[in-house]
Amino acid sequence: MFGWGEMTSGALTRDYWGLGTEPEVAGQPGTALSGIMAGTRVASTQGWRAIEAISAGDKVLTFDSGLQRVTEVERAPLWGDAQSCPVALWPLEVPPGALGNRDRMFLTPDQAVLIESDTAEAMLGDPFALLPARVLDGVRGMCRVPPPAGVEVVTLRFAAEQIVFANSGAMFLCTASGDLVGQAGDNRNVMPVYPVLSEDTARMLADALIQSGRVPSSSKR
Repeated sequence: MFGWGEMTSGALTRDYWGLGTEPEVAGQPGTALSGIMAGTRVASTQGWRAIEAISAGDKVLTFDSGLQRVTEVERAPLWGDAQSCPVALWPLEVPPGALGNRDRMFLTPDQAVLIESDTAEAMLGDPFALLPARVLDGVRGMCRVPPPAGVEVVTLRFAAEQIVFANSGAMFLCTASGDLVGQAGDNRNVMPVYPVLSEDTARMLADALIQSGRVPSSSKR
């Protein structure tokens, strides 16, 4: 899997996604551009648990490596300013079933999401594709919405990059410990375990999914 050509590191950087052109957003301290929103449930040894209840040392079910121990947990507000949250940071509302999820859920705009679809296979030669949530705006009823005040974003980190299951079927990328945004420049020559599509390719795929009308599905491996 993951054999396509255009890719970038699993660590989503501000410069790569063009956020450098929006200094009023990127410059806000404590602002979370990626991560999993509080209320999302992940598969753990204690069943489906809200991500905000996960602590370092807990084990979470992963796509390729079974149960893996969480090494770090980071928490931050989606928007840490008293002013209204800018549209660039609005989360994506995901209706039930749109990404294999059982319940309605919300995604931060830069969170990398794993989809499986015939459209991805036709375009990229691989049915699996990792892309930032924000490009899925308009796919299968998903849309950007203003966030609730004070909503928290949680980032799980592991010893190595992992894909985790959320809300009974959706799949999200979690980066490795130490693979922080500020260190991305040191890692650009290292091939990530789970490469993320470039923004142009991700938007092309999202447009193709809208045109085909097919639902990205979760894997039943």
